[in-house]
Amino acid sequence: MYSTQRIKATAATLTVGFLLAIAFATTAQAGNGVPNGMTAQEWRAVQAHDQALNRYYHLGAYSPRAEAQRAEERRSQGADQYYHLGRYAVIRVASGFAWVDAGIGAGAMLGAIMLVGGLAVAVRRRVVGKTLPSTT
Repeated sequence: MYSTQRIKATAATLTVGFLLAIAFATTAQAGNGVPNGMTAQEWRAVQAHDQALNRYYHLGAYSPRAEAQRAEERRSQGADQYYHLGRYAVIRVASGFAWVDAGIGAGAMLGAIMLVGGLAVAVRRRVVGKTLPSTT
């Protein structure tokens, strides 16, 4: 019984050690970003060559889809700037009392009073103009 638990503990320890060794080996290779057996200058040359090929064959960031997306982003930024939207929005602080709105409300009220007054005068003239039947 004791030997079974010991075997399981040893197997677990070896498994954890193996996984840690793989993790550390992977991070050690990617430490400085330069593949093994290559100098930093050689690696930069390979990257420049890859970038030139991508540009020539319209791959990656140079693909028509990526170019169209960048163009759409620039167009959107231009529209936002022109119409003062997003980060280009102009924030105006209210001055306290909206005189324009008060003027519109007063004008509408005056128009409504004049309309009701005109209707009242027209109805009154029509009623007064009619004679009542005489009872004599």
